[in-house]
Parts: sequence; structure tokens; C-alpha cells
Amino acid sequence: MKTTAFFIVLFLLFFFSCAEPSPLYGTWADNRGNMFSFFSDNTFNARTTSGGVTMNYEGNYSILLNAMTLDCTNIELRVVTEWDIRGNLLYIDWSDEDGESFSLTLYKVSN
Repeated sequence: MKTTAFFIVLFLLFFFSCAEPSPLYGTWADNRGNMFSFFSDNTFNARTTSGGVTMNYEGNYSILLNAMTLDCTNIELRVVTEWDIRGNLLYIDWSDEDGESFSLTLYKVSN
């Protein structure tokens, strides 16, 4: 019995030590001033520029398959979007607090 428990613990340690980090982690930006940073503790920081107005956001995010929910803690805003990574490009749709939605194509700039 002790031997079986030992091998189970050993397997779990091996399994979790080999898990790869999410490709979403890191900082993504475009040449229009939009920038998103995603962290392993499920928090994010974002800066968006729309119509000459720059806004800063921070909060928590969650992922379920190809759906991402971003809950901002500095303002009352929840954004639910599909997301996709192809190579070094992240595709998401962002909705600001005025309800304006725009598609973003962001480039990976750092891990």
C-alpha cells in the first residue's frame, strides 16, 4: 500500500512539473497603442486606445476553451470574448465601458 501511494505521488509530481505554461502568458501589443499583459495568477493589465482616448484596465481573467472572461477591478467592466493564438499573434475582441467593441490583433512582445 505504501509503495502504491509513493508511486502515485511520484507520478503526480512528475506530471505537474512537466506542465507547460499557457501561451497566453506575457505581454501582447500592437502599433496603435493597445497592450495586454497576462500573468500566471490569472490577473491582467491592459491599455487600450480608441478614438484618441487611452484607458488603463486591470483585473482577473478566466479561460474556458476558446472563451475568455476579463473582469476589471479598477472599473465596473466585464468583457467576454473568444481568443485565438496563431504563432505570435493573439486575436481578441474588446468592449470598452461605452459598449464599443473592436477587434484586436496583438503581437507577442515579451514572455
